[in-house]
Amino acid sequence: MFSDDLKKMARPILEEIYHHPFVTGIAKGQVAKKALIFYVEQDYRYLTEFIKIYANAIIKLDSRQDMAFFSDAINFILNNESFPHQVFCQIADVDYKKLQHADPAPKAYLYKSHMHQAVDTGSLLTVLAAFQPCPWTYTEIAKKQISEGANNQRNPFTPWINFYGESSDDGNEPLANQIFLWMDRLAARSSDKEKNQARDFFLKSCELEWQFWEEAYYQQDWRFKKSHSTASGDFIKWSNSNIQKF
Repeated sequence: MFSDDLKKMARPILEEIYHHPFVTGIAKGQVAKKALIFYVEQDYRYLTEFIKIYANAIIKLDSRQDMAFFSDAINFILNNESFPHQVFCQIADVDYKKLQHADPAPKAYLYKSHMHQAVDTGSLLTVLAAFQPCPWTYTEIAKKQISEGANNQRNPFTPWINFYGESSDDGNEPLANQIFLWMDRLAARSSDKEKNQARDFFLKSCELEWQFWEEAYYQQDWRFKKSHSTASGDFIKWSNSNIQKF
């Protein structure tokens, strides 16, 4: 199956994610406050952008059933995905609302651009392939940590682990499994060129998931961030002065 090939090819990346110090820190109950804050800042912006990307994907669809999937995904982000952020904020002892205005850091900016490129291909298989590593890797992380007993009463990250590790309450397949099955159906009637394109986006997204953990753990922001802020301020002043001329 197409999805089996994808998972096999991505296995080395998933193993690296399992052993990333941020992820192992969650299992051990010890992650630096700065790393948690940086993660929440970036993931909030990333998920906000995800909503826009899902909306753009809906525009390219004809099937109402397909539209419903992305609509449900938007609803989940808006109403449920804040919970794991709040777990991190509680552990870091910081107000969640204060972390919702950060600019995307380099890796998050790259990930966002990568997702937009997937939508621009117009291929539903490619769009799903690009989106899938996010729910898939988080589900796999949580399943592994639950199997190892990391979600115990002593671990403050247990609610986070359980959130991503629990299957849906209605008895359906976990979201990641549903998407893989959907991708298999699409791949069965896709050209080799389209499947190769989907593989490329999937594997790049897997690596960008690893990069996201890396960026947060080491707080890898723009090196010349102050210059960006100055340039933005100068542009606003220039715009205002020119508006006044008219």
